[in-house]
Parts: sequence; C-alpha cells; structure tokens
Amino acid sequence: MTILSIVQKVVLSLDLEQPTVLFSSTERTWVEMANIVNICAAQILEAYDWQRLIKTATITGDGVETAFPLPADYDRMVRDANLWSPGLTWYPSQQMQDFNQWLELQSYAIETWQQRWMIFGGNLNVVPPVADTETLRFGYISNNIVNGPVTSQFTTDTDNFILDDELLRLSIVWNWKKIKGYDFQVELAEYGERLNSLQFSDVGARQRIISGRGAYRSGRFPTGQSFP
Repeated sequence: MTILSIVQKVVLSLDLEQPTVLFSSTERTWVEMANIVNICAAQILEAYDWQRLIKTATITGDGVETAFPLPADYDRMVRDANLWSPGLTWYPSQQMQDFNQWLELQSYAIETWQQRWMIFGGNLNVVPPVADTETLRFGYISNNIVNGPVTSQFTTDTDNFILDDELLRLSIVWNWKKIKGYDFQVELAEYGERLNSLQFSDVGARQRIISGRGAYRSGRFPTGQSFP
C-alpha cells in the first residue's frame, strides 16, 4: 500500500477530507501530515529490532586500521550486539561503554590481548588493530524502512512502508491527535496492542528439544550454536 493510500485511510478516523496528493501539497494540513508520517515511521523503527531490518556487516583488517566506517544504512546495533570472528570463539570481543575508558586505553598505550570496541565518530573503533585479512562481523538494524527514492524516509506519495502498514496507520492517528490536543488514549492502546502482536510474531519460537523426559529449551555454547 502506498503512503498516500495509508493517509487516505488515516483521515477517516480524523474527520479530515481525503487528500489527492501528500508530499507535493503546500496546504498546511498535509505538510503537517507528511511530517508526522515520517515521525511515526521512525518511531516504529526504534520500537523493536524487526527481523526484516537486521543485517550483517563485515569488516576486514589490514593489521593497522582501527576505525571502520559504519554501513551507509546503519541505524543501531542489534540488541546484545558483539563482534564475531573465527579467532574470537572462546574470547569474544568486549564493548566499552565509557569514552573516558577508551581514551585511557589510548593515552597510556595499554596493551590488551582481548579485542575491545566502541562506536563513535561514525565509525566502529577496535583495539588492537584487526589482523591482516581477519574479518569481524556484527549485526545491525538498517534504517531502510521505505521502498522509494529515499529508503530512510517517505518523500513521495507512491512510497511503500517496509514494515506493517496498519501499525503505521495507527501510529499516525494517535500521534496526530496528540499533536492537535485531542484525547488519544484509545488510539494509543490500539497501537500498543498491534505493536505487541507484531513483536510476538516477528521471530520464530524458541527451539525446544523433545526427549523421553519431556520438552526443554536448548542451551547455548560459547560459539552461539544450540545443543541439548
């Protein structure tokens, strides 16, 4: 469904006239609506690590470089993200949360055998330098939420939302009412219910092993593989 079609459904809940155009309109109502559409799309993007938006990035070391540009469509790391490499099976890399600790590591030339990493300056920064030809992989959430000329936001009436159209419609309705000072609690609750439902169904069920003693969930080895 195009974003114009979604908005035409939205206005049925807002007692507004149906627009024939959205992003090319200069009328205040539709300029505001176009802005809210993108606010809501970003809201949905940030609400959950949607599996359709999860990607894997790979960096290859040269033995010298410690700063690697993030992917062009990078929004954020996946939850509990880490760097993975064949050489880090038993000693995974460690994310540093405090920039002052990172500076301390640099300032005193503290040698470390364990890979440490931190994101800043638009780069994935690692120490010590990644060995020549060694690869590090990590999962991230892409900001490509739109099928259209600009994939990170809506810009034309024929753009399509990568995620759920109905969730976007509900988000637009309650955000519009909130901005206009109307009561939006019912619409917010409907949005929350659909969001929870989509989050529940977005990934497969956890693996369960059936044995003579009944069903139980599998455990995890350091490699990330699942075994009984």
